[in-house]
Amino acid sequence: MIEIRPAKPDELLRQKELWKLAFGDEDDYIDYFFAHGEESQVLVLLEDGVVYTMVALFPVALALPGGRKASSAYIYALATHPDARKKGFGRYILSYVDFYLKERGADCVTIVPAEVSLHKFFGTTGFSECFSTRKVELLRSMVGVPAAGDTLERVDPETYNRLREELLAETLHVVYSDSLVAYQEGLSHMANGALFRLRVAGSEGLACTEYLDDDTVMVKELLIPQPGMAGAAALIGAEMPGVRYHLRTPPFWDGVSGSYLQAFAMVKWYDAALEREWREYRRGYMGLGFD
Repeated sequence: MIEIRPAKPDELLRQKELWKLAFGDEDDYIDYFFAHGEESQVLVLLEDGVVYTMVALFPVALALPGGRKASSAYIYALATHPDARKKGFGRYILSYVDFYLKERGADCVTIVPAEVSLHKFFGTTGFSECFSTRKVELLRSMVGVPAAGDTLERVDPETYNRLREELLAETLHVVYSDSLVAYQEGLSHMANGALFRLRVAGSEGLACTEYLDDDTVMVKELLIPQPGMAGAAALIGAEMPGVRYHLRTPPFWDGVSGSYLQAFAMVKWYDAALEREWREYRRGYMGLGFD
Protein backbone atom coordinates (compact mmCIF):
# COMPACT_ATOMS: atom_id res chain seq x y z
CA MET A 1 0.00 0.00 0.00
CA ILE A 2 1.24 3.48 -0.93
CA GLU A 3 0.86 6.37 1.53
CA ILE A 4 2.04 9.97 1.06
CA ARG A 5 1.98 12.47 3.92
CA PRO A 6 4.07 14.95 5.95
CA ALA A 7 7.08 13.32 7.58
CA LYS A 8 7.05 12.32 11.25
CA PRO A 9 9.90 12.96 13.72
CA ASP A 10 10.67 9.25 14.12
CA GLU A 11 11.39 9.02 10.35
CA LEU A 12 14.33 11.43 10.52
CA LEU A 13 17.07 8.81 10.25
CA ARG A 14 15.42 7.25 7.22
CA GLN A 15 15.19 10.68 5.53
CA LYS A 16 18.90 11.26 6.15
CA GLU A 17 19.64 7.84 4.68
CA LEU A 18 17.64 8.64 1.53
CA TRP A 19 19.42 11.99 1.18
CA LYS A 20 22.85 10.40 1.53
CA LEU A 21 22.10 7.68 -0.99
CA ALA A 22 20.58 10.10 -3.51
CA PHE A 23 23.04 12.99 -3.35
CA GLY A 24 26.15 11.74 -1.55
CA ASP A 25 26.42 14.89 0.58
CA GLU A 26 28.50 15.08 3.74
CA ASP A 27 26.75 14.38 7.03
CA ASP A 28 27.24 17.92 8.35
CA TYR A 29 25.47 19.33 5.26
CA ILE A 30 22.55 16.92 5.70
CA ASP A 31 22.38 17.57 9.44
CA TYR A 32 22.32 21.32 8.80
CA PHE A 33 19.19 20.99 6.68
CA PHE A 34 17.34 18.93 9.26
CA ALA A 35 18.48 21.20 12.09
CA HIS A 36 16.52 23.94 10.30
CA GLY A 37 13.37 21.93 9.79
CA GLU A 38 11.19 24.94 10.58
CA GLU A 39 12.22 26.46 7.22
CA SER A 40 10.63 23.70 5.14
CA GLN A 41 7.96 21.02 5.02
CA VAL A 42 9.14 17.47 4.30
CA LEU A 43 6.73 15.06 2.64
CA VAL A 44 7.37 11.31 2.42
CA LEU A 45 6.07 8.38 0.39
CA LEU A 46 5.77 5.02 2.12
CA GLU A 47 5.20 1.59 0.64
CA ASP A 48 3.90 -0.96 3.16
CA GLY A 49 4.94 1.35 5.99
CA VAL A 50 8.53 1.94 4.78
CA VAL A 51 9.68 5.41 3.67
CA TYR A 52 11.10 5.20 0.14
CA THR A 53 10.79 8.75 -1.22
CA MET A 54 11.05 12.21 0.32
CA VAL A 55 10.77 15.81 -0.84
CA ALA A 56 11.18 19.13 0.94
CA LEU A 57 9.23 22.32 0.23
CA PHE A 58 10.70 25.74 0.96
CA PRO A 59 8.08 28.51 1.07
CA VAL A 60 8.99 31.27 -1.40
CA ALA A 61 7.20 33.87 -3.52
CA LEU A 62 7.56 35.11 -7.10
CA ALA A 63 7.86 38.85 -7.64
CA LEU A 64 6.22 39.82 -10.92
CA PRO A 65 6.91 43.04 -12.83
CA GLY A 66 4.37 45.65 -11.85
CA GLY A 67 4.55 44.95 -8.14
CA ARG A 68 2.48 41.78 -8.01
CA LYS A 69 3.53 38.64 -6.15
CA ALA A 70 2.63 34.97 -6.61
CA SER A 71 2.72 32.54 -3.70
CA SER A 72 4.94 29.55 -4.33
CA ALA A 73 7.17 26.84 -2.95
CA TYR A 74 10.55 25.51 -4.01
CA ILE A 75 10.83 21.72 -4.35
CA TYR A 76 14.12 20.57 -2.83
CA ALA A 77 15.83 17.27 -2.04
CA LEU A 78 13.55 14.98 -4.05
CA ALA A 79 15.07 11.58 -3.30
CA THR A 80 14.07 7.93 -3.74
CA HIS A 81 15.81 4.91 -2.22
CA PRO A 82 17.76 2.94 -4.88
CA ASP A 83 15.76 -0.20 -4.04
CA ALA A 84 12.55 1.56 -5.09
CA ARG A 85 13.55 3.30 -8.28
CA LYS A 86 11.62 2.83 -11.53
CA LYS A 87 8.40 2.39 -9.56
CA GLY A 88 7.13 5.88 -10.35
CA PHE A 89 7.43 7.07 -6.75
CA GLY A 90 8.94 10.40 -7.84
CA ARG A 91 5.93 11.13 -10.02
CA TYR A 92 3.55 10.03 -7.27
CA ILE A 93 5.01 12.40 -4.70
CA LEU A 94 5.18 15.27 -7.20
CA SER A 95 1.46 14.79 -7.86
CA TYR A 96 0.86 14.92 -4.12
CA VAL A 97 2.90 18.13 -3.92
CA ASP A 98 0.47 19.69 -6.41
CA PHE A 99 -2.50 18.63 -4.29
CA TYR A 100 -0.78 19.76 -1.07
CA LEU A 101 0.11 23.22 -2.39
CA LYS A 102 -3.18 23.87 -4.17
CA GLU A 103 -4.99 23.11 -0.93
CA ARG A 104 -2.90 25.87 0.66
CA GLY A 105 -3.61 28.41 -2.06
CA ALA A 106 -0.26 28.42 -3.86
CA ASP A 107 -0.13 30.02 -7.31
CA CYS A 108 2.78 27.90 -8.55
CA VAL A 109 5.70 25.66 -7.57
CA THR A 110 9.37 25.81 -8.64
CA ILE A 111 12.16 23.26 -8.95
CA VAL A 112 15.88 23.25 -9.82
CA PRO A 113 16.69 20.03 -11.75
CA ALA A 114 19.90 18.52 -10.37
CA GLU A 115 21.09 17.58 -13.87
CA VAL A 116 20.52 18.96 -17.36
CA SER A 117 18.80 15.72 -18.41
CA LEU A 118 16.18 16.15 -15.68
CA HIS A 119 14.76 19.28 -17.30
CA LYS A 120 13.12 16.98 -19.85
CA PHE A 121 11.77 14.66 -17.12
CA PHE A 122 10.20 17.49 -15.15
CA GLY A 123 8.76 18.83 -18.38
CA THR A 124 6.69 15.64 -18.58
CA THR A 125 5.26 16.36 -15.11
CA GLY A 126 3.90 19.81 -15.99
CA PHE A 127 6.92 22.04 -15.36
CA SER A 128 8.12 24.58 -17.92
CA GLU A 129 11.36 26.52 -18.26
CA CYS A 130 11.24 29.93 -16.63
CA PHE A 131 14.41 30.79 -14.70
CA SER A 132 17.82 31.18 -16.31
CA THR A 133 21.17 32.35 -15.05
CA ARG A 134 24.03 34.08 -16.85
CA LYS A 135 27.31 32.31 -16.10
CA VAL A 136 30.96 33.01 -16.68
CA GLU A 137 34.07 31.10 -15.64
CA LEU A 138 37.25 33.07 -15.02
CA LEU A 139 40.82 32.03 -14.24
CA ARG A 140 42.67 33.99 -11.57
CA SER A 141 44.77 35.63 -14.26
CA MET A 142 41.55 37.05 -15.74
CA VAL A 143 40.44 38.64 -12.47
CA GLY A 144 41.90 42.09 -12.00
CA VAL A 145 43.01 44.05 -8.97
CA PRO A 146 40.42 46.06 -7.00
CA ALA A 147 40.34 49.75 -7.86
CA ALA A 148 41.00 52.35 -5.22
CA GLY A 149 37.81 53.16 -3.38
CA ASP A 150 36.01 49.90 -4.23
CA THR A 151 34.98 48.00 -1.10
CA LEU A 152 33.61 44.66 0.03
CA GLU A 153 32.08 43.88 3.44
CA ARG A 154 30.15 41.05 5.02
CA VAL A 155 26.49 41.74 5.69
CA ASP A 156 23.76 40.06 7.71
CA PRO A 157 20.95 38.18 5.94
CA GLU A 158 18.35 40.89 6.60
CA THR A 159 20.49 43.61 5.00
CA TYR A 160 21.38 41.30 2.10
CA ASN A 161 17.74 40.48 1.47
CA ARG A 162 16.59 44.10 1.61
CA LEU A 163 19.22 45.19 -0.91
CA ARG A 164 18.51 42.13 -3.05
CA GLU A 165 14.89 43.17 -3.46
CA GLU A 166 15.94 46.72 -4.32
CA LEU A 167 18.36 45.52 -7.00
CA LEU A 168 15.83 43.12 -8.52
CA ALA A 169 12.85 45.50 -8.42
CA GLU A 170 10.47 45.23 -11.40
CA THR A 171 11.88 41.89 -12.54
CA LEU A 172 10.43 38.39 -12.39
CA HIS A 173 12.40 36.73 -9.60
CA VAL A 174 12.10 34.41 -6.63
CA VAL A 175 11.68 36.16 -3.28
CA TYR A 176 13.12 34.55 -0.15
CA SER A 177 12.32 35.24 3.48
CA ASP A 178 15.07 36.60 5.72
CA SER A 179 15.21 33.21 7.43
CA LEU A 180 15.89 31.43 4.13
CA VAL A 181 18.66 33.90 3.28
CA ALA A 182 20.04 33.12 6.75
CA TYR A 183 19.86 29.44 5.83
CA GLN A 184 21.92 30.20 2.71
CA GLU A 185 24.40 32.17 4.81
CA GLY A 186 24.94 29.05 6.91
CA LEU A 187 25.58 26.98 3.79
CA SER A 188 28.06 29.58 2.59
CA HIS A 189 29.88 29.57 5.92
CA MET A 190 30.18 25.79 5.76
CA ALA A 191 31.95 26.23 2.41
CA ASN A 192 34.17 29.09 3.66
CA GLY A 193 32.12 31.74 1.89
CA ALA A 194 29.86 34.59 2.96
CA LEU A 195 27.24 37.16 2.02
CA PHE A 196 28.91 40.37 0.83
CA ARG A 197 27.90 43.92 0.00
CA LEU A 198 30.04 45.48 -2.74
CA ARG A 199 30.65 49.08 -3.74
CA VAL A 200 32.24 49.47 -7.17
CA ALA A 201 32.69 52.83 -8.90
CA GLY A 202 29.68 54.28 -7.12
CA SER A 203 27.41 51.24 -7.70
CA GLU A 204 26.22 49.01 -4.89
CA GLY A 205 25.86 45.27 -5.26
CA LEU A 206 25.73 41.90 -3.53
CA ALA A 207 27.52 38.57 -3.74
CA CYS A 208 26.83 35.17 -2.20
CA THR A 209 29.98 33.05 -2.28
CA GLU A 210 31.28 29.56 -1.51
CA TYR A 211 34.34 27.44 -2.22
CA LEU A 212 33.50 24.41 -4.38
CA ASP A 213 36.96 23.02 -3.62
CA ASP A 214 40.34 24.42 -2.55
CA ASP A 215 40.87 26.10 -5.93
CA THR A 216 37.37 27.03 -7.10
CA VAL A 217 35.19 29.89 -5.88
CA MET A 218 31.50 29.85 -6.73
CA VAL A 219 29.72 33.20 -6.70
CA LYS A 220 26.20 31.79 -6.50
CA GLU A 221 24.69 35.21 -6.93
CA LEU A 222 26.35 38.40 -8.15
CA LEU A 223 23.97 41.34 -8.25
CA ILE A 224 25.49 44.58 -9.50
CA PRO A 225 24.95 46.64 -12.68
CA GLN A 226 27.04 45.28 -15.55
CA PRO A 227 29.67 48.07 -15.53
CA GLY A 228 30.58 47.04 -11.99
CA MET A 229 30.80 43.27 -12.52
CA ALA A 230 34.50 43.15 -13.38
CA GLY A 231 35.34 45.31 -10.36
CA ALA A 232 33.16 43.09 -8.19
CA ALA A 233 35.04 40.01 -9.43
CA ALA A 234 38.31 41.72 -8.50
CA LEU A 235 37.07 42.41 -4.96
CA ILE A 236 35.95 38.80 -4.54
CA GLY A 237 39.24 37.53 -5.93
CA ALA A 238 41.18 39.58 -3.39
CA GLU A 239 38.98 38.36 -0.52
CA MET A 240 38.79 34.71 -1.60
CA PRO A 241 41.98 33.47 -3.30
CA GLY A 242 41.43 30.78 -5.90
CA VAL A 243 42.46 29.40 -9.26
CA ARG A 244 39.01 29.51 -10.88
CA TYR A 245 35.95 31.68 -10.33
CA HIS A 246 32.41 30.78 -11.40
CA LEU A 247 30.05 33.77 -11.44
CA ARG A 248 26.26 33.63 -11.76
CA THR A 249 24.35 36.81 -12.61
CA PRO A 250 20.72 37.53 -13.60
CA PRO A 251 19.84 36.58 -17.19
CA PHE A 252 18.16 39.89 -17.98
CA TRP A 253 21.38 41.91 -17.38
CA ASP A 254 24.38 42.06 -19.64
CA GLY A 255 27.21 40.02 -18.15
CA VAL A 256 30.98 39.84 -18.07
CA SER A 257 32.59 39.19 -21.47
CA GLY A 258 32.38 35.49 -22.25
CA SER A 259 29.26 34.86 -20.19
CA TYR A 260 26.45 32.65 -21.44
CA LEU A 261 22.85 31.87 -20.55
CA GLN A 262 21.92 28.55 -18.97
CA ALA A 263 18.55 27.14 -17.95
CA PHE A 264 18.40 26.95 -14.17
CA ALA A 265 14.94 26.39 -12.66
CA MET A 266 11.43 25.48 -13.80
CA VAL A 267 7.93 26.44 -12.73
CA LYS A 268 4.53 24.75 -12.69
CA TRP A 269 1.65 27.21 -12.59
CA TYR A 270 -1.54 26.47 -10.65
CA ASP A 271 -3.14 29.84 -11.48
CA ALA A 272 -4.37 29.65 -15.07
CA ALA A 273 -4.25 33.41 -15.64
CA LEU A 274 -0.64 33.63 -14.45
CA GLU A 275 0.27 30.64 -16.60
CA ARG A 276 -1.16 32.30 -19.72
CA GLU A 277 0.78 35.47 -18.96
CA TRP A 278 4.14 33.93 -18.07
CA ARG A 279 4.36 30.45 -19.56
CA GLU A 280 6.66 31.50 -22.41
CA TYR A 281 8.96 33.60 -20.25
CA ARG A 282 12.51 32.21 -19.95
CA ARG A 283 14.45 34.94 -18.19
CA GLY A 284 13.09 34.89 -14.69
CA TYR A 285 15.74 34.84 -11.97
CA MET A 286 15.96 32.45 -9.04
CA GLY A 287 19.53 32.98 -7.88
CA LEU A 288 19.83 31.16 -4.58
CA GLY A 289 18.93 27.52 -5.12
CA PHE A 290 20.66 26.17 -2.00
CA ASP A 291 22.58 24.00 -4.49
